[in-house]
Amino acid sequence: MKNAVTKEYKKVKVEGILNLKELSGEYEMTPEELVGFHNHYCSIQELLTLSLPKYVEYLYIPSDKFEIRDRKLLKSATLDLPTQLSEKVYGVIIKFLPKNLQIHYKIKVKRTPTYIELVKEKTYVNNQGIDKIIEQLFEKAEQVLYPLQISVKNNGGLDRIINHEQISHRWKSDCFPKLKEYYQSETTDQILKQMDQAYADLNRKKDLFDRNLFYKLFFLPVYKGYPQFMKKDFLEIYFSGLSQQTGYETEFELSREYTRGNKIALKITGTEEDNPFNRNKVKGKLDFLYKFHRETRELFSVTGYCSAFEKDVEYRIDFQLYEQ
Repeated sequence: MKNAVTKEYKKVKVEGILNLKELSGEYEMTPEELVGFHNHYCSIQELLTLSLPKYVEYLYIPSDKFEIRDRKLLKSATLDLPTQLSEKVYGVIIKFLPKNLQIHYKIKVKRTPTYIELVKEKTYVNNQGIDKIIEQLFEKAEQVLYPLQISVKNNGGLDRIINHEQISHRWKSDCFPKLKEYYQSETTDQILKQMDQAYADLNRKKDLFDRNLFYKLFFLPVYKGYPQFMKKDFLEIYFSGLSQQTGYETEFELSREYTRGNKIALKITGTEEDNPFNRNKVKGKLDFLYKFHRETRELFSVTGYCSAFEKDVEYRIDFQLYEQ
């Protein structure tokens, strides 16, 4: 072996089976360049050939190439929950198929050391303002929620509604009486009755947030460790078109390398779980890509879709959340 104190190379431990083409590409070298450099510095027992690569414990990589790649690599397989003060605005687009219905809105997110505050702006349906009576009712009633203050668990999951008493007071003293007076029908009376029960104590109705795809994905418990940068889990998504939850056997893959935009990437994929109703039938899929800021670990974007089948009809939800 050449002088062990040379600064020209770094010894990199080979994980698993050596793939010269893949590994050389990671260091922006050709396989010929990588083998030539390695053989220049290694011992006789470690010599490699292009045609018959053998097992070696270490590869010798040019120091400058190593350092360039090292700066692109995530140093920890654990995502830590953001704790710093910040204020962001996110755009949200959700498309529902086969209805071909799309909604979009902006939501302001203020992060503090003890809670996250959200304020949702006007909702648009198929790029138009809401004009149907029932939709208007829901929109006006929903605005009582905001500002909404939520405490989160260490993994980023929704813990509890901090300001539930203020929300309940806003509903009882102002919104509910006005809506009850303005919307007078058997249908709206039933809807308002259900809302009244929910607003009485939101912490007892947290499952309603779980059914909302924005809250489900924004507060998904992703801030945790990923052994070997992978983790298997189970995830449920509520499909309003089916009025039911769909469960997915899910795999979380934390990218070892930062994206071109210098973000941390987490890929979440899954297949609908087997059950007596879908056995030997086409199953739904789940595929989301999360991106986080490199320094703060705050959420930058979520894009992807989830699907389920009912009587051979595909129900699909496309979701986009992006920092503005």
